[in-house]
Amino acid sequence: MPQQDQSDNISKARMLLATRRFLKLDEWLLSLMRGWQNQTDDLSVYGLLMHPATLFTGTESPPLNPLEILSDWAQQCPQSYHAHVLLGMVWHENAWLIRQTQAGREVEDHQWLGAQLCCDYAVLAFLRAIKLHQRPTHAYRHMMNLSGGFGEPYWLKSLFAGEIPLPLHEKFSIQGSEIWQAGVAHLHALGFEPATHWPQNLPAALHDTRKAGEEAVDHWLRMAMSVRHADVGTMESYLLFHSAFWGGSDEQQMLIIDSPLCAEFSEEERNQFRANALCDALSGDIADRESPRALELQQRLADLLSQSLDPDTRIRLLDLAGICIAYWQDDDQAGLAVYHDLFAVSAQAMPGHFATMFISRAVLANGNEEGLPVLTQLLTRALSQANNPTLVAFAAAALHSGLYGLPAKPELCSGLMDHAWSLMQQSGDEKPAKDLVTLAHDMAINDDLDAAHFLMTEMARHGSAIHCYELYFFYRNTWHQDVPAQYHNDSNAMDCVLSAARSGMVPAMFTCANALREGLGGEPDYEQAMQWYQRAMDAGHLSAAYWRASCALDNGSDAEKRQAAEHWLPEILHNAEHPDRAEAAYTLGMAWLTGTGVKKNRYIADQFMAFVLEMNPESEAARKVHEELNGSLRARMNLWQDKRKSEGSDPTQVFRQELLH
Repeated sequence: MPQQDQSDNISKARMLLATRRFLKLDEWLLSLMRGWQNQTDDLSVYGLLMHPATLFTGTESPPLNPLEILSDWAQQCPQSYHAHVLLGMVWHENAWLIRQTQAGREVEDHQWLGAQLCCDYAVLAFLRAIKLHQRPTHAYRHMMNLSGGFGEPYWLKSLFAGEIPLPLHEKFSIQGSEIWQAGVAHLHALGFEPATHWPQNLPAALHDTRKAGEEAVDHWLRMAMSVRHADVGTMESYLLFHSAFWGGSDEQQMLIIDSPLCAEFSEEERNQFRANALCDALSGDIADRESPRALELQQRLADLLSQSLDPDTRIRLLDLAGICIAYWQDDDQAGLAVYHDLFAVSAQAMPGHFATMFISRAVLANGNEEGLPVLTQLLTRALSQANNPTLVAFAAAALHSGLYGLPAKPELCSGLMDHAWSLMQQSGDEKPAKDLVTLAHDMAINDDLDAAHFLMTEMARHGSAIHCYELYFFYRNTWHQDVPAQYHNDSNAMDCVLSAARSGMVPAMFTCANALREGLGGEPDYEQAMQWYQRAMDAGHLSAAYWRASCALDNGSDAEKRQAAEHWLPEILHNAEHPDRAEAAYTLGMAWLTGTGVKKNRYIADQFMAFVLEMNPESEAARKVHEELNGSLRARMNLWQDKRKSEGSDPTQVFRQELLH
């Protein structure tokens, strides 16, 4: 279907929804449905329109509320199959949204409950849709998806078992609980009360359809296939529930693909399924080199690539395969050859993020000069497409110095960097900026320090804190590579770390404090250093607490020295998990030895040195002080005298007890 026709059809559907011309929309969808259902239209717009993401992601202002619009449609047209199917799909999407959580965190009970309450509404809508059409493929397919992701509601299981389902409040005594209130709050946020009463029987089309012991996803797959044979979308969803993400594996998917269940699909369609399964395997944990699994995957890949595949599928396979091949064959050139093949698929073919970083690392950091044409193609296409901020900036750096097969075009570079920065701002993703740091390091390893410097300074000019921070080390010649003397500049380094710190970058705050304390590029500034230590501490930088205390002992007033010795350092010692605990004990011991912030006492100092050696037996500094304090008769006499002054108490005992706990 031409792109313009597709866009026009989507606009038409959104317009009919927004103006609530539901009868007109229903008639149009039913006419489109015939060709799709009978599989006579290869590129039917129907499959595209039958998705909430298509219908409700336009530029309408204010944006359409899917639940409100579809509920209105279902009320005005109670016999509309499409209204109920789409309503069920939106309820299902809301269930996923409620169940979403941050990485590393578990889904809370109230989220599970809120999601399940949404699923109840979704299933009710799908069951109504099943009553309204003889071939309800989408309703069956999405019942399969819902069952695979959330399981069937208890009341639907009861109906299939020939029982009358109990109302919610009779089945579960949860209405008065905190979890119930929190779960229901998710529905209240959508403007609905939970459903509590259920149908008393199944739609006629579902009577006696479930086999004994049959899993729900298998049942709904069978139902969908019975009304639309060899439905690719349904089978793709079914196979997804047998992928590694859902506790299955690519081997499990392959067994299904080669089973009678897929017999009605064409070889081309089965190859598409095989490609999806292989992508699942290649994107997971890489099999050990020379293992049977690695050999099997390479053979499967070679067999599949020899078949007829659509370009997007071939690109997706090659994108994932290149890094794996390089590892399995222990040869960067083998991986680069895969990406050469990827570029040959089409003039628009581009590898993904991990492949991009591999190409840079293989060619620049690992010095694989034979792979330079692959890097050249990558950067050339990055410029022609200009939609990937990382690659646009990388290409600009290459053009600035005429590197990596690109001509020297410095006059283009500023505009390209502006464009790359604009793309980053639009995406709201910090990862491209971090990736560019890695690429700058790759350039430096390849001795292209001018290009690396250009890339970092341009990003810093646009306000990238991480590049300002990198430039601090670059200008101080403490970067990962030796930096030519013409770049060494303490004043520039100080400006860069201040900029990064002011942007809110916590490690830069700490480094900035250290630089101010040192007097980098000027005179030491104790007050500013102490302020940055405090800001870093407030932002959660643990080491800043120790360095603030040591700075006060070195440069602070008498009152600040006392505060550091009597409060700040002991606070660190009270924290058994603090990373600078041993250093704090040593510094406090030296304060007692020199009388800084406290009254000089060699016995107490020696106790702290012994405490340091308990925590870190490798501390040569503490061992040397301890040996000097105990190394002669006069020294031991001094310890005895100071012990009497302290009444023989061990000031480290309280900290030792916390270490034991």
